[in-house]
Amino acid sequence: MKKFLNWLKSPKSDFCLFVILLILANIAGHSAFFRFDLTAPKSYSLSKASKNLVKTLEEPLTIRVFFEDKLPAPYSSVAQYVNDILVEYKGAGNKNLSVITMDMSKPENSNLARELGLSQIQIQEVKNNEVGFKQGYMGLALTYGDNIEVLNPITTTDGLEYKITSKISKMISMNNTLAGLKGGDKIKLTLYFSDAFAKLGIGGSDQIEALVKKSFDSVNKKNMDRLEFVVEKPASAEVEALAQKYGIQKISYRDQNNNLNAAALGLVLELGDRFFALPVEIQNSFFGYMYTGLDDLENSITEGLQSLLSNVTEIGYITGHNELDHTAENYSANFDRLISGMYDLVDLDLNKDNIPAGMNSIIINGPQYDYTEEELYKIDQFLMRGGNIMFFVDGMVEDGTAQYTGGQQYVANDSNLDRLLERYGVKREKNIVMDKNGYEYQNNQVGKQILYWAPVLQKAQLAKKNPITSNLGYVVMYQNAALDVSAAQEDSDLKTTVLVRSSDEAWKMDSNIILNPVMLTPPSDKSQLKSENLVVLVEGKFKSAFDQAVIAKQYDEDGNEIEIPEGDLDTSKHVASSIMPGKIFVSGSSYLTTRQLIDEGGSTPVSMLLMNVVDYMNGNEELCTMRTKSLSVNTLTIKSMAAANFWKYFNEYGLVVILALVGLLVWRARAKRRVAINKKYNPDDTRTISK
Repeated sequence: MKKFLNWLKSPKSDFCLFVILLILANIAGHSAFFRFDLTAPKSYSLSKASKNLVKTLEEPLTIRVFFEDKLPAPYSSVAQYVNDILVEYKGAGNKNLSVITMDMSKPENSNLARELGLSQIQIQEVKNNEVGFKQGYMGLALTYGDNIEVLNPITTTDGLEYKITSKISKMISMNNTLAGLKGGDKIKLTLYFSDAFAKLGIGGSDQIEALVKKSFDSVNKKNMDRLEFVVEKPASAEVEALAQKYGIQKISYRDQNNNLNAAALGLVLELGDRFFALPVEIQNSFFGYMYTGLDDLENSITEGLQSLLSNVTEIGYITGHNELDHTAENYSANFDRLISGMYDLVDLDLNKDNIPAGMNSIIINGPQYDYTEEELYKIDQFLMRGGNIMFFVDGMVEDGTAQYTGGQQYVANDSNLDRLLERYGVKREKNIVMDKNGYEYQNNQVGKQILYWAPVLQKAQLAKKNPITSNLGYVVMYQNAALDVSAAQEDSDLKTTVLVRSSDEAWKMDSNIILNPVMLTPPSDKSQLKSENLVVLVEGKFKSAFDQAVIAKQYDEDGNEIEIPEGDLDTSKHVASSIMPGKIFVSGSSYLTTRQLIDEGGSTPVSMLLMNVVDYMNGNEELCTMRTKSLSVNTLTIKSMAAANFWKYFNEYGLVVILALVGLLVWRARAKRRVAINKKYNPDDTRTISK
């Protein structure tokens, strides 16, 4: 033992100890390692939403990897990225997550891939200076409970984390509609029903609680008894606060002593700080005061519950004013397909429909006809109650009455939505923004053409800190009107973000517009060129565009207006300012949602922009950055081919030359330093040659 200890202390043991140290370090690193993601969009690490999702899995989730071995470039880099990102999922997940890499050299695994729904793709490879093709698998199969989803084929890394997380989220939602609840948490359904209603003589008052309880019991039974029902009897002094908090109906009346009192009626689903007020209220009709919203209460509670918990969300799509049809291929069908994985567009005709309870957002896309006062009021009050609205409103529209050779003439779009927008701080100008940095194409007859009305806007023109645009390399706009947001920026209750702006070489046109590049010339006066706001986002608490409630008209079977007798009760539910913060997204063009800018696969920059907008407006901000990770859309902002070639060759050869020159300079400097030291401290040493 003494000899062994002496050996350890001696220099003879250094090499052996070093080898042992390396072995132990590798063993420790295999079980406990960490990685640094130095990429700007964090392409090789998971977003918070993905980590939280796999960390809270309640049932086993299995991800099977079906990738061929020894794939040629560029497929090999895709396979490596898939492996790297799944390591991140495995590291973030709990014990219910397993990742299995299938050996595709075994026939049984190929058979399994076919059974799961994966298909082979044709892979090009070069062997012995010959180009060949082979069939192979490049996909994932995810299993959760009895549900199986596949990602196939995976030939690019663009948005891969988003695709995987979306699939997992969808599977969890399908297997358990209450996946968001933890432990003993319950969703509370509260009926606010003042005692005063029993004295007001409104028919059916004595049956309200029983009707709600019956619908509640049915819904609760279908959702694993995770709901609780509460009846609140607010006093007159409490009604105003409840009406302001939840947006429920406040009923004003006078008692026997002619004193003014208030009663509250409302049905609210609540979980934590989130809530939805269901459409139960009192209305004055030809037959007198009556309760509404009770006929289909079970479905109403179910819809509100799904909106509260589910990742699959319904979005209202306003119709009836010549908006773009989201089902027509020539218009916005691609936009509908683009968001259909997580959202469902539901047509709403506000002349006869109310915006459903639990709906988070609505879309107004390309209207050309005016809205009625009742329709505008419904939109306004939806925003006041915390809803989110996406406006796509053109500044100019085609004039169908005047066709000119070489292009269509355009006229101002006088939609009365401006009444709402301007109250919310956004002024839509009736023009089209042209930009010298327009989309270029080669015309066989006249050569290079620039579409000034389709500007190609780089990172400098996109909001850097907002998740909607932070990772986008560029976007292409189309026939946008300029937007003035100075009023919104001055409002301390609002946060205003210009998501997309034109370059500094843009100008506006509001008359004699013919969209033909041959017939358009940038202004010679440089003072007319400046950056314009094209797409904006405003968030916060808004002021209503109406001073009082707009009473909807009622009609009989023959279409004649019914005169409603004036009642003794004030049944108005008018909200003068936002109860909860809302969001409005405003684009000065509806063409963003058309096939001109959106492809069927959703890979164009505008497709990414719109998907991010819809996610952001529906509270899924994490999905925005997740979707745009590792995108290949980042481009150089250099305009000329000569400059592009210069930087190309500079990166290929220039950096090497610079590094060699720096090394040579350092070597010469060190040689001079050695000579200087010798001269100073040992000038008589003949072994060193002085230079």
